[in-house]
Amino acid sequence: MPPPGEHLLSIGEFSRLSRITIRMLRHYDEHGVLHPTRVHAFSGYRQYAPDLLRAAGRIRDLRDVGLRVDELAACARVLDDPAALRPVLERQRVRLLTDAATIADRVRGVDRLITELEVPLMPVEITHRTIPARTVASVRDTIPGYQDEGLLWERLMAGLAATGGRVAPSPLTVAVFHDDAFVESGPDVEVQLDVIEPVTETGDVRVLHVPEQQVAVGTLHGGFDGIGSVMEALAQWVDEHGYRYAGPMFNIYVVGPRDERDPALWVTDVCAPVAGLVDDPAARAADATRSADGRGGAR
Repeated sequence: MPPPGEHLLSIGEFSRLSRITIRMLRHYDEHGVLHPTRVHAFSGYRQYAPDLLRAAGRIRDLRDVGLRVDELAACARVLDDPAALRPVLERQRVRLLTDAATIADRVRGVDRLITELEVPLMPVEITHRTIPARTVASVRDTIPGYQDEGLLWERLMAGLAATGGRVAPSPLTVAVFHDDAFVESGPDVEVQLDVIEPVTETGDVRVLHVPEQQVAVGTLHGGFDGIGSVMEALAQWVDEHGYRYAGPMFNIYVVGPRDERDPALWVTDVCAPVAGLVDDPAARAADATRSADGRGGAR
């Protein structure tokens, strides 16, 4: 209840002074963000004490930097407590920076699509290659997203010295994608670096002997936003040549993020392991179903 004699503002007056719409003031009342000082029992009219304008201003500021209604409600009791509001604002800052990066990526994607409309893409050449058997130091784990692959490389490089192994001359730098299909989050990814034995496993670094592999290879020049055309060319080549997929796909980073900061200069060999010619129509049909189901790994 207001002190005796204090003038209360109607919801319209409070709306005009606070620069918050009447509809939003009612919404804030219903969701515990900003309650009126008095609600008439019979008419339902809301009235506000003038000193609520300060709280309304802080709520408007928090709303304008993107806090949701539930977050505003959680802040309602600490609007005048800087120590309590600071972590809320710091979390929001991180969220906005992440959103800004996502938007920037989408703008680059739009620019790329505009360029492709004006300049047709060069065809992707697919080659058949034999990759010799290799001894590798490996770290495999589920990561938040494909873009977080660098976390695995950090773990591998940090643990490599403890293995006693030496990096092989002209090593292959490889990322293997073990999921049966493309996933929106939590991909199962393994990173590998060729090493010279003897090597001792330590921590989460494992030593693997990767056998010789037959692969179809498409080379991607530039950032990974262009990988779709490489995937299409690989799929067409495998189908036309009658091969079947024989394991998870992997990337060989000829020039990668660890070598060059500018994505335009990256060179990636996108590899699809393949096995012998499919002569049996039933086997070919089974492989077509396997491909449609997305088995064999995806990036």
